[in-house]
Amino acid sequence: MQIVCNGSSELTITGNIKSIEDSIAIKQAIVRARREGAESLRLNILDSFSITSTVIGNLMKLVHHDKVSLSLMVGDQRLYELLAELNLAQTFNVRFVKR
Repeated sequence: MQIVCNGSSELTITGNIKSIEDSIAIKQAIVRARREGAESLRLNILDSFSITSTVIGNLMKLVHHDKVSLSLMVGDQRLYELLAELNLAQTFNVRFVKR
């Protein structure tokens, strides 16, 4: 998995999100963006078909506790369906973007 910062409030994640190290890297990238003043975040998850529970928990805290406006652009239909099934599509403003 790789993370690229596109400006101060946008992160692009490539590869599958599957390990503890991936979760830590995503959290650190979000923390850096917040320190730089981002009040909203857009995560482009280009090709991962899964997401760890740790990442989901961190995103939930970000939205509900920190009051950050979040948008997820996902490029894999399976991840979109998973987030919809977990009733997180609206919370995370998830959009499926066909690549």
